[in-house]
Amino acid sequence: MSLATFTVPDTRTRILEATAACISQDGLVAVRMVTIAKAAGVSTALLHYHFATKEHLLEQVLRHSYESTTVLDQAALSDAGRTAAQRLAAYLDRYLPSDDSLARDWLLWQEFGLMSLRHPRLAAVNADLHEGDVNAIAGIINDGIADGSFHDCDAAAIACAAVAMCDGLGTRVLSDDPRTTLHDAREIVATTIASLIGYASRLPFPTEGTSSTSQPSRSMSALRKSRDIRSTRKDTP
Repeated sequence: MSLATFTVPDTRTRILEATAACISQDGLVAVRMVTIAKAAGVSTALLHYHFATKEHLLEQVLRHSYESTTVLDQAALSDAGRTAAQRLAAYLDRYLPSDDSLARDWLLWQEFGLMSLRHPRLAAVNADLHEGDVNAIAGIINDGIADGSFHDCDAAAIACAAVAMCDGLGTRVLSDDPRTTLHDAREIVATTIASLIGYASRLPFPTEGTSSTSQPSRSMSALRKSRDIRSTRKDTP
């Protein structure tokens, strides 16, 4: 049987998702092509058939993760309600590590963010994806300006600020900083962005006990700690 006879979309997707899981669990530096092939249940030959180099694979993993999350973002927007404030809050809440799935994505994105500092191709992909988020948030803000919910403001600049704020606060939440819980992060974003756009009250972020949890679960903490332990062991002479 030739390599080309395998179902291409299924195999590629399995490889991409296995790679993302390996990176989230072990960190980008520790991931090897042979490890990815084993996790995906494919041979290294088949892995290289679909992705000739590790760099190409990583670039596609980043895009795949973003596209998968975007589908869930759109679903969250559909369920959020009709007002611009509800949709903006729902989108920004999805930009925080507000559940286990998003927390795993955050571990992945943080690894790629660091790697982008040294790899121009990954940096270009990251920049494209960042622009997509900024445009999406700015679009919601402009909708609110148009219907009178928000004051006239620079939607693009506020969207950039919102992304940067969520990035910083999300890192603290994911680091288990007791001074910055998910509740704290939501409150800061909800009140600060509301002030910037001239909204009458805090943005209507989800509250604990609704669809999102108050903090990524213990399983995520265990995953981070186990990864840190493995990294320490590898670094020990």
